[in-house]
Amino acid sequence: MKTLIFDGSPEGDPMGQRLADHFENLLRQQGHEAERIILREQRIAPCSGCFRCWLNTPGLCTINDDGRELTGKFVKADLIVSLTPILFGVYGPELKRMYDRLIPNVSPFFMTVEGETHHRKRYEKYPDVITIGWLDRPDQSAEKLFRHLVYRNNVNFNSIASAVEILYRNDIDQVVDDKLQSLLTSIARHERISEASLPDLPLSGMSRVQVRRAVLLVGSPRMSHSSSSALGGYLFDRLREQGIETESVMLYPAFHDDKRRQRLMELIEGSDLTVLAFPLYVDSLPFPVLDLLRDIARRRQEKPPTGALAAIVNCGFIESSQNDNVLAACRLFARDAGLAWQGALSIGGGEGLVRGISLHEQQGAVIPLKLALDRVAEELGAGRPVPDDARLRIAKPFVPPWIYRMVSSIGWKRQARRLGTIRRLDDRPYLDERSIQEVS
Repeated sequence: MKTLIFDGSPEGDPMGQRLADHFENLLRQQGHEAERIILREQRIAPCSGCFRCWLNTPGLCTINDDGRELTGKFVKADLIVSLTPILFGVYGPELKRMYDRLIPNVSPFFMTVEGETHHRKRYEKYPDVITIGWLDRPDQSAEKLFRHLVYRNNVNFNSIASAVEILYRNDIDQVVDDKLQSLLTSIARHERISEASLPDLPLSGMSRVQVRRAVLLVGSPRMSHSSSSALGGYLFDRLREQGIETESVMLYPAFHDDKRRQRLMELIEGSDLTVLAFPLYVDSLPFPVLDLLRDIARRRQEKPPTGALAAIVNCGFIESSQNDNVLAACRLFARDAGLAWQGALSIGGGEGLVRGISLHEQQGAVIPLKLALDRVAEELGAGRPVPDDARLRIAKPFVPPWIYRMVSSIGWKRQARRLGTIRRLDDRPYLDERSIQEVS
């Protein structure tokens, strides 16, 4: 069995090395081959959301870095072992950076899994997956959310066998070995994680705050040309009409810039309301956004709780319920960062509906969306949480799911014909090294 161990620990956290050492010992005892990858030491650029890995070079990211190589190693492995601290109930940024780059391994076309929209397989076989998260101490909400995320990911990773475990830093070696052996036994029996439920975290807002200043954080790599920017921008235009002072910040430029990070912190500290607008990436937050949220929570730990948070998330699947996990993660971020939770808006098929175009320039299918955002702006501006009626209206599919899947397929094929890649959309480059050499 060829096993790949992804060590997703951050700098200065010895837990990843400890777990990897234990796993390698167990695997060697059972005659398995294992390779350890310390993800923080790899050159892995953030996914740019360009879709070129589906259209221009099908199955292969156009960014030629370690992420491209590791994506190939992932799909060719028999077993993936992912190690990560648990942050807001989800993965740490070091592991999420790698996971965001795995989308070339699936097709842009859709299939249904138990009535829900997912991407079609690109390869016949995918690896089994073991995921291990760790915490300093028990946290029931974060643990339950983590298990739910792992379950969701393994559906999208198309793994046959899968297993998940949560450990604590003070677990003794014997406890660690026993739990790791149990995970390997589950994989050997071809067991699969059963469907996990979300923690009981109310996603409706719970408090009232006075809003004089508000800041919009746009967490999309497409920045001002994104659907996240269009949605948040429309909402903030309505807040400005109420006399609220507003400012918008694109998060991606702050990722590698310490001065921008400091400015971001100052804006949040000086605002009564922060609204985070972002796209769903592999069932969760985009890696750069997650990294910035970790930094914000750390910096605010020693400060008194001030301000409030609301979120807007849109995903490429028509079912807005696929955003539920990431919204619960935003809720836990608000808890850890000392921000009052004001609720969230969840939009399915956001790219197909909004298309990165200003809502002021659109009519037709976006009219119900604009009316709901008008209502949200009215309530947030008055210091009240996101109203449930608007939240439920926005969450409804704007077309029947089968129509959305059909139109999406037509759209991908039309773009591929224009690019001359229509016959290559189902390529499997990691089974044909010549395809990789041609792109390189």
